[in-house]
Amino acid sequence: MRKLKTSDVFAFMRIASEAHIRDEVKALAAVIQRDGANADAQSVGYDLILSVLDRMGAKGAEMAVYDFLAGVWEVEPQAVADMELAEFGETMKTWATEYVDREAVKAFFGLLSRLMR
Repeated sequence: MRKLKTSDVFAFMRIASEAHIRDEVKALAAVIQRDGANADAQSVGYDLILSVLDRMGAKGAEMAVYDFLAGVWEVEPQAVADMELAEFGETMKTWATEYVDREAVKAFFGLLSRLMR
């Protein structure tokens, strides 16, 4: 697993475009910008991932999510696709708590918000 990096912003932008989740991303980014240091970045991140997963399934573009998560989890996309739900949840939790810090998430979503205006 690894921390988020610049290329993840653009990978996520492609997912947001494919899944038509622009409004959800903007709303979650606004929460982080509004609440500043008090924003619960982990909760916002979970909300965003769940929104993406919900929309990706409906839009038939789930491979983009697998590719994104495979990149940050440093595994093959098929490994993400084949994870049992409990393992997926634990992996997501581990990544969110050990590899994604609050300031990095705020910066990431702040940049997304500015790029989507």
